[in-house]
Amino acid sequence: MKIILIYLLLFTFWAELSLGFSLTNIQGLSLFNLCIYFLLLAWCYTIMSKKRLFESNCVNKYIILLSFVVLFSSFIKIFFGEIPNINMRTELVSFKRWANPLILFFILFNIVDDEKTAKRTIFGLIILLTVSALTTPLISLDIIKIGHVSKIFEGRASAFSGANSFASYLVMFIPLVLTCLLFQKTFMLRAASGVLLALTFTALVTTGSRGGLLSFWVAMAAYLYILYRQRMIRLPTIIAVIITVLIIGSISFVLAPSEPKSILLDRLDTSRLEEGEGLDKYTAGRTLFLRKGIQLFFESPIYGHGQNSFLPLVEKKFGIHGVAHNAYLTYLVEYGIFGLIFFVMILKKIFQHVWKHLRETPHIWEKRLYISYIAGFVGYHFSLLALNENQPRYIFWIYTAIICKYSQLQMNKKKGSSAEFVR
Repeated sequence: MKIILIYLLLFTFWAELSLGFSLTNIQGLSLFNLCIYFLLLAWCYTIMSKKRLFESNCVNKYIILLSFVVLFSSFIKIFFGEIPNINMRTELVSFKRWANPLILFFILFNIVDDEKTAKRTIFGLIILLTVSALTTPLISLDIIKIGHVSKIFEGRASAFSGANSFASYLVMFIPLVLTCLLFQKTFMLRAASGVLLALTFTALVTTGSRGGLLSFWVAMAAYLYILYRQRMIRLPTIIAVIITVLIIGSISFVLAPSEPKSILLDRLDTSRLEEGEGLDKYTAGRTLFLRKGIQLFFESPIYGHGQNSFLPLVEKKFGIHGVAHNAYLTYLVEYGIFGLIFFVMILKKIFQHVWKHLRETPHIWEKRLYISYIAGFVGYHFSLLALNENQPRYIFWIYTAIICKYSQLQMNKKKGSSAEFVR
């Protein structure tokens, strides 16, 4: 039953964001929210059966602290009145929307209580990746038009969210697909993994995101480095993997639609700087917003300016329109130094948790799974230096909940085996 609810959640995520499906116009009663409510009921059942509210983990307290900071920022925003025409009801709705992925993390971590469900959820995430990667170039070519997500600009496309955000989502899962390609024993599974990797690369090119491309190479560097450090591959194998990725990547680039390819190549062309184009224009305003964001931070460094305050404040104070395009800068400006510290602490604790289990597990399959997660984690959060958090954070927190719970289940099984041996 739990896995059915999780699959329904993933399908609903895709259906609402890609197909534009809407169950009702009533706020809070979207199909995705209904799936969350059903999962909450499953959590309540788990609480009653286990006689325990929630299981402890490494990030619970930091998530709660960050949530308090974000909620408190709404009161700060209303109290100082820097932004007109705001009310507490709107702020609470915004807070709930921000908190949804974290709520999902809590729920899934607590209701997934066996390895089979965890593995099936990972399989569901791979199916979502397959559908999303397959449809992206088709959207760009106008072969299919899905809901409200179609061509972004001159052929750039994504299956959901903005093109740059979607690219960061692809980067999160490329190491996992690459692991399936490199280490699966059966030919059919390796062939399927190779096709999926090519599809994902094609989708990445179709986004036209240079940040996504750079984040991919950061993820690849982390992936190969950790494999080498764990003595799971040697230098000749690393070279072979790089060549394989370049070959598949080249084929994918050729197969990708021509318009986003041209855009991507143009965006990567550094000669534009030498021809007199300023850094602000070359980075699509990101360096400009970075400077203005730092100015805003120093105006209120402790408690920030409040949730969703970046865009109206830069418009009001500097006469420019745009978001931070940097998740860390957004936390700094809107929630102050403590907001950023708690956010970074959450990421640090997740990384340390998975790294600890990577080092301690004797099982090769688990090591490869954890390495894939860590490499995707690094690539995804590197991409947030040029992106605000968006819809992919839902998938990140679902993925994180499953990896953290799977590692805990393995640890509990090991402790149980040890206890039986002592007995």
